[in-house]
Amino acid sequence: MPVPQPPSQPASAPSVDERTLATAALVLEITTAAAGELDLDAILHAALDRLHAVVSFTGGSIALVDGDDLVIRAATGPFQEEALGQRLARGPSRSWMVVETLGSARVDHVEAAGLRMTGPEASTAVRSWLAVPIERRGIGIGLLEVDSTTPGAFSEADQVLVATVGRALAGPVDLAARYAAEQRATQLRDAFTGVVSHELRTPITTIYGMSQVLRQRHQTMAPETLRQAIVAIEDEADRLRRLAEDLLVLSRAEGGRLSLAQDPLVLGHIIRRALKDESARWPSHRFESHIAPRLPMVLGEDLHVGQVLQNLLSNAAKYSLAGSLIEVTAHDEPDGATIRVLDEGSGLPPGDPTRLFDLFYRDPGAARQATGAGIGLFVCRQLVEGMGGRVWARPREPRGAEFGFWLPALREEDRD
Repeated sequence: MPVPQPPSQPASAPSVDERTLATAALVLEITTAAAGELDLDAILHAALDRLHAVVSFTGGSIALVDGDDLVIRAATGPFQEEALGQRLARGPSRSWMVVETLGSARVDHVEAAGLRMTGPEASTAVRSWLAVPIERRGIGIGLLEVDSTTPGAFSEADQVLVATVGRALAGPVDLAARYAAEQRATQLRDAFTGVVSHELRTPITTIYGMSQVLRQRHQTMAPETLRQAIVAIEDEADRLRRLAEDLLVLSRAEGGRLSLAQDPLVLGHIIRRALKDESARWPSHRFESHIAPRLPMVLGEDLHVGQVLQNLLSNAAKYSLAGSLIEVTAHDEPDGATIRVLDEGSGLPPGDPTRLFDLFYRDPGAARQATGAGIGLFVCRQLVEGMGGRVWARPREPRGAEFGFWLPALREEDRD
């Protein structure tokens, strides 16, 4: 969807009557847009676009609560590219204070107030800032903010007007989010039908067929042929197990973002266990691990961290040539630990790497190279984010790919 560009700045400040009429018209346009069944991002971008005609600002954005993150879903102005998609973890920030206290915030001199905007360009250019909560039934569900490169750009009247727009957005945001959740649930239910009818059929057929052959001919089969039949059954049974585990996560994700246990974990044990299993499954590849000696304990679920690692290692092996190296590295980072799976395979397709974690997304080139259901990386993202972490994909030079994830470290208060 194309991002609307802000109109030119108003030539002069509107009168009180003009502002009142413009505010009423803006609220009407927002509710009308929602009634027209525009998607959520379209509603938010339209609201920012129309707000600019009433309030003079340089840039603006709308962020919505997603678990323990504020995620910018719409932005306008010169900093929109660096703003869109930014996530701000819950914590002692001005933005989260607005959301949690349901009170507006106006900063006339950003630098003097010790406020730092996110994004390299915005952090050096923005001089004043105004933010209001988007509230639904007494709960903060988002944040509407505008900023300016001029100090003291916003008046008390601007604050009241923007707060009115924030209140008007609450209903459409809630309705659009519910609609999106219903669409997502429908998509996930369809996933079960597709996977059961196609992806599960092959391993079940192989296991059944090979079992029939062994029952009827095992006494007369050559030892090597017998061994190959048993290996085929083991491989397809393992494939069936992994599909069942991924489908279980898929079913839990139908209700929204997963919320998983936060147990203290020793990553070294989980990594070594996953490498042992995958090296047995992919004997034609070389597997190595490089684990930092003072890796902190992290918070998560042992079973699911192992599931994420197995999915990423299996994915690396599928798209790498026999004999190539697959590495797992683990290092401590601020407030957590990072695990990376590095391969020497065909690399990533052009475009945004985050698409790889979308449900059912498969690059046409990758689909020709290896079979798959298009749910493994989606499951990885659901599990990692459900444990309070984040996941990513990056290309490597001269070839290959990096898939990694970060998990939060065990804190002293968590030990208690």
